[in-house]
Amino acid sequence: MLRAGAGQPDAGAEQQQSGASSAQQHQQHQQYDDPAAMYATLNEYLQMESKFQPRLGLPHESENEVTIGARDGAAHVLRCLKVWFDLPTDVLISAISLFDRFLTKMKVRPCHVPCITVSCMNIAIDEHAQEHRQPRTVSVDELVSVSQSACTSGDVARMSRVVRDKLALVRGGALTVARWLRLLRAIVLAAAREMGVCPPLSEEKLMKLLEIAVCDADCVNARCSELALVVLYHQLELELVEWSRDGGGVPDEAYCLYEFAAQLQAYCHMSDASLVAVRARVRGALARYEARGAAPRQRLVWRLSERTLKVLRPTDRLTSMLPTIEEQHFAVDSTPARNRSGSESSECEETSDWPRSPVLPVYCDN
Repeated sequence: MLRAGAGQPDAGAEQQQSGASSAQQHQQHQQYDDPAAMYATLNEYLQMESKFQPRLGLPHESENEVTIGARDGAAHVLRCLKVWFDLPTDVLISAISLFDRFLTKMKVRPCHVPCITVSCMNIAIDEHAQEHRQPRTVSVDELVSVSQSACTSGDVARMSRVVRDKLALVRGGALTVARWLRLLRAIVLAAAREMGVCPPLSEEKLMKLLEIAVCDADCVNARCSELALVVLYHQLELELVEWSRDGGGVPDEAYCLYEFAAQLQAYCHMSDASLVAVRARVRGALARYEARGAAPRQRLVWRLSERTLKVLRPTDRLTSMLPTIEEQHFAVDSTPARNRSGSESSECEETSDWPRSPVLPVYCDN
């Protein structure tokens, strides 16, 4: 296992820059292809890990304090905002990290939780736009409107300044578990290539698992490195099961990745007890998520008053079928007989689409 010291551009220096240009991002991808550079970055991450680690001790039930349920509710709102505005996963994980670290340092009243939640998402969107040199796509007014947090844009702006000041935020963003997961994935894939195996380890699937984990309060106080390693090898186990089901068999070299995980665990100073505990928490969070997804959902029923129904359905006086026209002819002999197809009048006035105008007899003066 390679252990390299400094000598490559570290992550801390890159985070303090005004933003990452496209050339810098390309250089970062190339850095993940160099084992020495990857372990140099790993050393930097290990030094900064404790700085961005939340330590929450929320009660289960309380009237004057933020509870675990309120924290999970805020995480659910953040994930809904992420899905609604189609934001990257990094924005969601950064917002949840800001929320947890702010609750670690500050004692918050429950009535302020909605405003803090939207403010953390606002800061995360700003950081992502600055890092990638892209214009911001979601405004504060849109966040307030969609989140229904009962606060104003001015409240969110003021609370955002408070969160930045209390957490002493700098440009470049925090060291989140998403960055840990990408780095460990690159290290494991490099080791797998040396062993002659190519596990997919899709980054998209890994990020979905990570979203589920960070939204659960049981995984809040886990070390970011341990959480990332557990999520990584949980996905690897799922892919090994898929390999065995396909009938091709799992190569023996793939199991050597578990020995590499033990080496990585020792390199990052992770104890067996702590790693087993984090693994149990992650599996519990995934099981609860799957149970909620498999539960039968109640059909949504709207109950509307007659007044609201008239406003929503201005066409309730319309009929879908033309009424039958009864023809009366004065000059019967000079008028040729014509066969008309019968039409039925609408019996239900509620579902009509055509106007119910009075029907006048039609006379033929031929």
